[in-house]
Amino acid sequence: MSSMKSIKEIRRANFARAIEEKCSGNQTEAATRLEYSTPSLVSRYATGKKDIGDRAARKMEEVFGLPNNWMDADHTPAPDDDAKAPSDARPWPFPSIAEAAVRALPAGQLSALEGAMALAIAQLNLGIKVGAPFRAPEANAPRASRGGLYADDGADEFPMRIASLPAASREGGTTTKQSERAVQSLRISHAANVGHVPRAGYSANDQEFLSVPELDVRLAAGRLGIENYEETAIGEILLRRSFLESFKLPIERMKIVYADGDSMEPVIRNEGPMLFYEELVNDPRLIDSRTIYAINHGGKMIVKCIQRERNGALLAMSLNPSYPPFPLEKDDGRDVCIVGRILWSPYDLRNGVDERLLPIW
Repeated sequence: MSSMKSIKEIRRANFARAIEEKCSGNQTEAATRLEYSTPSLVSRYATGKKDIGDRAARKMEEVFGLPNNWMDADHTPAPDDDAKAPSDARPWPFPSIAEAAVRALPAGQLSALEGAMALAIAQLNLGIKVGAPFRAPEANAPRASRGGLYADDGADEFPMRIASLPAASREGGTTTKQSERAVQSLRISHAANVGHVPRAGYSANDQEFLSVPELDVRLAAGRLGIENYEETAIGEILLRRSFLESFKLPIERMKIVYADGDSMEPVIRNEGPMLFYEELVNDPRLIDSRTIYAINHGGKMIVKCIQRERNGALLAMSLNPSYPPFPLEKDDGRDVCIVGRILWSPYDLRNGVDERLLPIW
């Protein structure tokens, strides 16, 4: 007899089922319909990292057109007596991963998850035998004729022969010695910087990753100041160490934030990720017109270029010509504070915006 599920487990399973049935398993679509600022909140609900409260449950029922209190009821069908699991069946072995969320995944995602697990088993050397994925053969599939899709049946129009060595056992083939000689001609470099691009400053084969905090902060029209990032952290993003070190700045002051709006397109896309570097700018003389700054403008976070006028006034400049510049002033009582700059958007902005993209007003 299985123990009764808690309301948290029931809501988690029902939410995963609603995403599958109402959004075809698309968490981004679910986040959009629920008006969440980021799809990661949907993932946290579906995996049990965040509990679904009463208010959130009622909103899910309303948005997905579900009956009242549907989220609070266990919709798992009762198993038949013959189909009941044995009493000594082991429980779900991954407590940090919701079983219902995994079982609710569509076939394509389950197949991808199976492949990832097989790779992890091999890398960890667990000694678990992993078989090849099963693919059912097509019924009455005719074998291709000579010259068709089967390599064994195809004609060898360009046979390769090495005069000093004996012929292969079949026409068009190679002997073991010939194959070994070809392999020995390859040279694999084990240098640390294979694929290193000097101008980019980081290595393509760098396999060391560092976690960068991911914040639920919207730059351009958000309501929260970046100073509140501890309260709005929603996860971590892994980035290559060489990529982060290429900026030659303290990595612990880097954060991943998101854009809200199209005023900085094409460099910064709406809802696109950005690598933010926390750095207060108190001296207006240090302002660079090509740098994209994060600005706390009276409690509203915006991301803009800044232009200094001859009279010392500061103008907030958008890259999208549809948005005219506006002054950064304190006359209305609102505080203005430059809290940092954008290093990557995914445009590389370490040297600022290309001058050709700066609008002329």
